[in-house]
Amino acid sequence: MKRTTLTHSSQASSRIWATLLAAALLAGPALAAPSVAAEPSPAPAAPAAPAGSTTTPAPGVTTSAATTPTATPSVTSAAKPSTAPAPAPTPAPTPAAAQAAQPAQTTTAAPDPNSPADRAAMATAVGPGGAAMGQDPAGKAARASTQSLTAQAAWSPSFGVLGLDVSSHQPTMDWQREWNRGARFAYVKASEGNYFTNPLFDSQYQGSRSVGMIRGAYHFAIPNWSSGANQARYFVANGGGWSADGYTMPPVLDFEFNPYAGRTINGFKFGNTCYDMTPAQLRSWVRDFGDTMVGLTGRLPVIYTNTNWWNYCLGTAPGFGDYPLWVAAYPGAATDNAGPVPSSWATYSIWQYSSTGPFPGDSNIWNGNYESLRTFAGAASPVGSLDGVSVTRSGSDTSLQATGWAVDRSAPSSAIPAHVYVTDPSGTTTGYAWTANKSRPDVDQAFGYGAAHGFDGTIKITASGTYKVCAHAIGKFENTSLGCKTVQASGVEAKPAQLPVGSYDSLSLRLVPNSARLVVTGWALDPSKSSASIPVHVYVRSSNGGNPGYAFTANKPRADVNSVLGSTGNHGFSASVPIGGAGSYTVCAYAISVAPVPLGNPSLGCSTIAVPSTPATMGYLDSATLRTSAGKTSITVTGWTLDPVFPAVSIPDHVYVTYPDGTRRGFAFTAGLKRPDVNSALATVGNHGFVSSVPVTQRGQYEVCAYGVAASPLSAANSLLGCRSLTY
Repeated sequence: MKRTTLTHSSQASSRIWATLLAAALLAGPALAAPSVAAEPSPAPAAPAAPAGSTTTPAPGVTTSAATTPTATPSVTSAAKPSTAPAPAPTPAPTPAAAQAAQPAQTTTAAPDPNSPADRAAMATAVGPGGAAMGQDPAGKAARASTQSLTAQAAWSPSFGVLGLDVSSHQPTMDWQREWNRGARFAYVKASEGNYFTNPLFDSQYQGSRSVGMIRGAYHFAIPNWSSGANQARYFVANGGGWSADGYTMPPVLDFEFNPYAGRTINGFKFGNTCYDMTPAQLRSWVRDFGDTMVGLTGRLPVIYTNTNWWNYCLGTAPGFGDYPLWVAAYPGAATDNAGPVPSSWATYSIWQYSSTGPFPGDSNIWNGNYESLRTFAGAASPVGSLDGVSVTRSGSDTSLQATGWAVDRSAPSSAIPAHVYVTDPSGTTTGYAWTANKSRPDVDQAFGYGAAHGFDGTIKITASGTYKVCAHAIGKFENTSLGCKTVQASGVEAKPAQLPVGSYDSLSLRLVPNSARLVVTGWALDPSKSSASIPVHVYVRSSNGGNPGYAFTANKPRADVNSVLGSTGNHGFSASVPIGGAGSYTVCAYAISVAPVPLGNPSLGCSTIAVPSTPATMGYLDSATLRTSAGKTSITVTGWTLDPVFPAVSIPDHVYVTYPDGTRRGFAFTAGLKRPDVNSALATVGNHGFVSSVPVTQRGQYEVCAYGVAASPLSAANSLLGCRSLTY
């Protein structure tokens, strides 16, 4: 997050929350073609326990195994970073370099981490601001001497969402300026060990939020000072909380190079770069911190670290893939590659790519789009829906079918379990574990979670009666009820029903003023309930690709059908469906079963009809004049218009006026005045004349145009009757 006068390394680690936002992260270019950022030359093997501490824990560190987080659903691994070549990295120090000799210091009595006085003294002793993210006593000077700082400050990765991190080492922040420069999230140092809090935390935390940024807090760990649980509680008490509000980032554990390596401060020996702790002790400390954070906030913390330091001090440390990863790696030239990540992770959520700009403090990139960042901030509990429960039959088997979707917002790329509970008519409840991994593109389109979150399963039943079906989404931290539905199953013990029967008799066009419809006729009945009038569904496929459906009921008398089949009731249908214009239409009809357990809804047939366009409207703009009456001036247009398909109908005339200032307005009138001359000349009937007036006030040149608007929806055009120019 930010530099102090202490020197600083050129690395920080990378990772992704193994169950978090892989789908959104896959959108980031960095996942497609990772390159190599500045990383120390081959790291030495993980060190043996420091002399004198083979089995003895460092101060305040518990040696018992930490509680493992609650098991979570399996997830699909994100893409592994590739080894594609990238700009030559700047040499950076190995962790061992951070253990360079420090000036000898006077030894005093070791302080008590639980003593308020000793904690206050330590906060004063470490200096203003304390440690800051990315510190390495040897690394900063080495990097500054070999790496172009101006190159770092001049570029940002070409993908993702920009952000920054700060501490009290940035006492003056212009948050609006950083927002205007593209930063959309910020992390602020809250605490260090259990002795230091950022005096500027409130102003920085709220200041970043006040301009619209998503923000969060980080804690600089000093693992040999006190336990992970102790420092987690201190962090949460001093700004490290989290809420699912969509603008609070998960808390961060800054776990990296010992910023005080080799030093004794106030009688406390800070130890080497690994805090004089073994890999097992450090791993246990992280789990202790993480478990406590989950208990206090409901979220695992993000781990900020350096790949080389992590591998050196913690070894191949498995089991941290559930923690989101923040990697710090500073390339010597512009690249979209953050380099390798520790073995627990496949990729990273955040990359700290520069400590020298473009933003104050450190510059970062979120590995995804803005919506995925908001999801990351607001992810709390799984979401989903139990969409439907129905009774289905296949041969002699009857089943319940349940459909829906479920997604854990903290890991939207991963398929999670959906547990379905069925209570049968006897009151017995049985649970079924499914996986919500079926394609649901509608869910992806609506929420952006990815498409593979649907569930669609069947459960065989053997008795008729009422069934209650409930579903639950099983998430990482909690489970969410998706609701319950009841369904009545009848005839389960009976033989399978018969399919409905029927006939598609005819298809025709019905054209009236302002309406064009297709009429399909026929009959349909279900032998299982031969006296019932059953539904008929009609689908109309047009040449433009549309295929709307319409529901009707076959309830018209058909004595001929009853006579032939020996049935009773009404089973005929005459379905009228609207169309929007001329073209080719294919109309299909289906008989819908009303059996207790239907076998299906058979097609009654399809028919295609070509609907031609009708002639365009006719007419003429006889005149356009300016008339003044009682001090008010109007443009008056006269003429006539008719639709040859419906000659007795008076149709609209639309008048459009272009004003001297260039604006254009339309006015609707009706050509309903008598024009015997028109009727005589065209041998037609009805009233088709118009005298339409539009008030005007501007001086200057006007253009007036009139159109005849057809009564037939199939008309080829609404004809232009003419235009006139007038000067007022």
